[in-house]
Amino acid sequence: MAKKIKLRKLPKPKITFDRLGQIIFTLKEVAKLTSTINRKLLFLAFFLNAIWGFLAIPGFYLEKLIIDKLVESIGSPDIYPVLYSAGILLMLALLLSLFRNILGSYTGFLRRVLSRYFDAELGVMIGQKLAELDMETLDDPVFQDRFSKVEKEYGRRAWGLMMPLSNIPNYLVGFISSVAILLILNPLIALGVILVSLPQIFIDSKYIKKGYEIWTKNSANRRVWGWLNMYLVRNRNFMELKLLNLSDYLAKRIRKISKAIIDERYKLNKKREFSRFGSIIPLTVFEFGVSLFLVFWVVIGRITVGSFQLYTRTLRNAEQNLASLVSSLLEIYENYIYVRDLVWFLNLKASIKSKRGSISADNIKDFSLEFKDVWFKYKKSQPWVLKGIDFKISPGERIAIVGPNGAGKTTLIKLITRFYDPQKGAILVDGKKLNEFNIKQWRDKFTVLFQQFEGYPFSVRESIGFGDIKRIKSIKGIKKAARETGIDEYVESLPLKYNNPLTARFEKGVQPSTGQWQRIGISRVLFRKDAKFIMLDEPTSNVDPEAEEKIFRLLEKKTRGENKTLIFVTQRFSTVRAADRIMVVDDGEIIEQGTHKQLMAKKGKYAKMFTLQAQAYLDRN
Repeated sequence: MAKKIKLRKLPKPKITFDRLGQIIFTLKEVAKLTSTINRKLLFLAFFLNAIWGFLAIPGFYLEKLIIDKLVESIGSPDIYPVLYSAGILLMLALLLSLFRNILGSYTGFLRRVLSRYFDAELGVMIGQKLAELDMETLDDPVFQDRFSKVEKEYGRRAWGLMMPLSNIPNYLVGFISSVAILLILNPLIALGVILVSLPQIFIDSKYIKKGYEIWTKNSANRRVWGWLNMYLVRNRNFMELKLLNLSDYLAKRIRKISKAIIDERYKLNKKREFSRFGSIIPLTVFEFGVSLFLVFWVVIGRITVGSFQLYTRTLRNAEQNLASLVSSLLEIYENYIYVRDLVWFLNLKASIKSKRGSISADNIKDFSLEFKDVWFKYKKSQPWVLKGIDFKISPGERIAIVGPNGAGKTTLIKLITRFYDPQKGAILVDGKKLNEFNIKQWRDKFTVLFQQFEGYPFSVRESIGFGDIKRIKSIKGIKKAARETGIDEYVESLPLKYNNPLTARFEKGVQPSTGQWQRIGISRVLFRKDAKFIMLDEPTSNVDPEAEEKIFRLLEKKTRGENKTLIFVTQRFSTVRAADRIMVVDDGEIIEQGTHKQLMAKKGKYAKMFTLQAQAYLDRN
């Protein structure tokens, strides 16, 4: 009886759930992410934004001096000194305004550049993290649920995260410098600016929370919307879309879902705007009261007309900067859910990884492989995929794994390459446990072509060269691999030969047939020079029998000549006869092993499947 296995839970980020904690968490994590992308550019944007915010006050002060000078000179018979000093002040004010405009334009440019860097780098970081994670994590439904949000939102959110973050120094310095001037005037006025701004802050915060609730409620509809849009706009099979006349149906469903989501959001935003009208009233009354107070001081001679202008402008500047600062913080707060999921994703660690002090796979003397009573299932709730598997493969041996669909054949390959670990039993390499080896070095010993392999749309050279990235510049080796599978004639007929794109959507690109893609894939496998294991999962299912025979003769020669172990999974029995040993897998167990001759003599499962397939082939011909 197999022991019960506890499936691990995906880790959660350690974060607080209070509103201020969410803002601080988001600020910290976004700053950390952007600083890893281009720290110098980020600091420059922060610094220049802070300078831009501060320079508003000197501009107000110059306006004060100009007004005071003009008021003081009213009726003066000697206008030339007035024109001279007022002209200098005006020039200084205009130069300062010009400098602020240039600075504002440049900081806007920096924000756009940072946003693009952030967007591009996020995509790379997400891709690299996916490559680090193990299959157990990638297949986990909890992971898939949260990752789908990260994947769909990261491009749209880059700008929304970068803009408020880079604007905070501007608003913060602008507010602090304005409050400093108001404190000189009267501390109560400085305090009043903050107090009368609170209603607007509370209203914005309240409606952002309601926006979250709507977003969460509509998350399922948004996912459907995304899928419908993909099939309508980015479908790989437009012929099917046209033949089935699906466009109108998909468009109708998209309109229905989008209208429901957008209408609900519109109603919420309308309520928010009406509520904000009410919050502006205290601010307006406060500004009127302060302005009236300052008029009184002007009348009694306590301050000049220029000082009146300075204080009223500073008051409005403080209000605007505080409102903008709060708006930026609330915008960051609005992005909190996305950032939380992004940080959660970027901090995930693979459960299948090399242990400290792991054995170097480069020091293996004997590339023998042994399964000892191996049991495996993908999920706790599912039945066992493999049950008590026992076998040993010697170096240089050619092994064929056959059996019906769903028998567990491909799962064996996934365990051998350690994309998963078995829940029970052990896999041994040279007598040592597989999980004790350095995982990267171990995988470097394999060249694998899965049934659903990737058809890269770039050049032929890259599509084959990806098999051994260290040798991708070896065009000689790439051409040799292409010749070995017989795809070289097709490549040489292309307009750009080995530099030709493999998709019709690129200029001069072509769309290879399924059989041609399979030969390109096998060429990629053969290009990997230092592999000790060649593993193929249904490698010739889309090539003709003559080409299939040629490929297997090539693989046989290559494995024997270079002492490589060949393991191939197939349901085409015409080539398995060349294997040193055939393993028949059925319902997660190896029910038969032996050569073709031995298994035919047994008259068991293998003999029955071989005879049926041979008869079907004869009937077709």
